[in-house]
Amino acid sequence: RTCRDTPGNREMASESFAFPDVFSFPPFFSKQPNTETNAKRIQLWRDLILSYCRHHRVFVLSTDLQALQQSPLFSNPSIGRTLRPEDAGEILQQMAGAGYAEWCPGDGKSCFVWWRKPSEWGDLLWRWAVEKGFADTVLTVFEIREGEATEKTEFAGMDEEVLLKSLRCLEKEGKA
Repeated sequence: RTCRDTPGNREMASESFAFPDVFSFPPFFSKQPNTETNAKRIQLWRDLILSYCRHHRVFVLSTDLQALQQSPLFSNPSIGRTLRPEDAGEILQQMAGAGYAEWCPGDGKSCFVWWRKPSEWGDLLWRWAVEKGFADTVLTVFEIREGEATEKTEFAGMDEEVLLKSLRCLEKEGKA
């Protein structure tokens, strides 16, 4: 399987997101020569990426140049800055090392962003299933992602691969 764009991970322009002040600071978009300064910059990017992805329900990010240039997350036209693919890759690699991202199989340019980890999604799914009386019911992936019973849940429209990873966590616990 590879990462793919789904309705659950497209950015929703109608929802406003408050970018932090540092997003208007040109050096934020460039790797810094001082190790400590660059580490802080990466931490700020990680926090921004997680907040933005949670707000817009983005499950997959790409470090492809065109995707970066078109993304409001990685490009600030008001200051003429876009994060370079290699810098985005470094930030996402750091996030992966800390458990906040996971590179997608295949292309090496896309990754899952874990603003909620698969085990956390699994716990949320399990609580929902118990609460709604579905704990001993067979449901399809489609029903969980798109069904009426899940319309107003946090996992409605979830990226399919993220949902499958979450269900595997439940399976390991003997709950699915």
